[in-house]
Amino acid sequence: MSIDHPANPFDPEQFRVSDSLGITGDGIKKELTHVRVGKPKKSSFFRAHPDEIYRIPVTVIADDSGGMKDEYLVMPNIAFQYAEETTPKLLVLCVDKMGIPFLWLAPRVVDASPMRTNLWNETALRGLELALSKWVRLSANMPEGCYTVHTAGAEPDPVWPDLTMAQLIELGFGEEKIIRSDQHPLIRKLLGRD
Repeated sequence: MSIDHPANPFDPEQFRVSDSLGITGDGIKKELTHVRVGKPKKSSFFRAHPDEIYRIPVTVIADDSGGMKDEYLVMPNIAFQYAEETTPKLLVLCVDKMGIPFLWLAPRVVDASPMRTNLWNETALRGLELALSKWVRLSANMPEGCYTVHTAGAEPDPVWPDLTMAQLIELGFGEEKIIRSDQHPLIRKLLGRD
C-alpha cells in the first residue's frame, strides 16, 4: 500500500509559463514618454552625463503662481528682452540609481555677475562636478547654508537613455514650457496682458 504525498506547493514547474505566450522578456524595451525636470531628489544618488553635449547653458523664467514652481526655457532673444525675469541655468542630463533619467536645471555662474557668491550654488556645482564620474547625493545642510555632497563607493556606471538632448528637452518641457516669443502665455501674464 503506497501513501500518496501531496504535491510540493512550491515546485517551480507548476509556475512555468509556455514561451508561446511571448512573455519571456526578450525584446521588451521601456519607452520614455516623459522626463522629469528638477533638482536631484535628496534621498537619491545620481550621475551627470559626462559628455558636454548633455550640459547646455540656458535661461529660464520661473512661475510659482500655481503653487508649484514651473520653470520655462527661454529663447536667447526673448531672454535678452526680459533679463530681469530670467535666471541663468545649466541644463544637465542626469540619471538616478534606478536608471530613471531627469533634467537638472543646475545653477550657472555668470562670469560678469556682480552678485556675491552663493554657497548653495557653489556646493551644488561641486556636486555636479563630482557626479560626472561618481554617484552623488546632495542633502541640504541648513545650519551651514549649503549642500552636503555624499559620494557612493565603487558602483557600476549608469545606463544612459539612447536619446538626443533635443528629444530629452521635448520630453521634459514640451512646447508649452518653451518661451519662443513675447506672445507666450507666461510672458503675457508677466506683462499684465492676461
